[in-house]
Amino acid sequence: MTNELRALIFAGLGTFTGALIQYYFQRRSAAQQERREIIEVYLLQLQNAVESLYYRLNNLLDWGGKTFMADDYYRATSIYILARILAQENLLITQGIYAKLSYDERFKRSLKLHLHALNCGLDDQNFLYYHRVQLAEMLVREGKLITYTNFLALLDQQHITVAVVKAEEFIVSASNQQLEMLRQQAKTLVLLLELKTKVPSAITLSAVNPNLGYWQPFKARSREA
Repeated sequence: MTNELRALIFAGLGTFTGALIQYYFQRRSAAQQERREIIEVYLLQLQNAVESLYYRLNNLLDWGGKTFMADDYYRATSIYILARILAQENLLITQGIYAKLSYDERFKRSLKLHLHALNCGLDDQNFLYYHRVQLAEMLVREGKLITYTNFLALLDQQHITVAVVKAEEFIVSASNQQLEMLRQQAKTLVLLLELKTKVPSAITLSAVNPNLGYWQPFKARSREA
């Protein structure tokens, strides 16, 4: 083998190896970017929605918060709180997020299990599965959730679907036992999500330092009302 041929072969191998290394790091960078987007766009939003439910339930069960809310405010905000969680769960499916979580099967299974349990906790044989699907779909526009202000506008425009009626009936009639079960499910789900997002919830921060006062201004107040 001539020196020229040997040099040509080694040059080709060097180019091929360099291309492989560059491809590897490009794929790795793309995967890392995708994981950041899943956390920032979906999981953090879900964590915030579930935490809102947790504090609303705390308010109702421990602080007599409903006494300090007008009926219209209580019903509209409570329906929106439930709808946000259902809508975020819907996006995990429709945007293919569960499939993209294949890099962490343990977390994916736990997330799906706890969301399923929370969803089932809303089923009182009146607020049924497809009522909850419809309520979720009301909040989703082009892969994003509408704001609370836009949700109120829907209600003001008489967009009162069966789903809204059934959600309102659930909110009005749910027993303390049902609400307590939902609160425990919400807390478990928030703690699971913050392990993945690396963003501590107010639940965790208050447990570490109760003097932060997230739920102590006076008995009937809370951070969410």
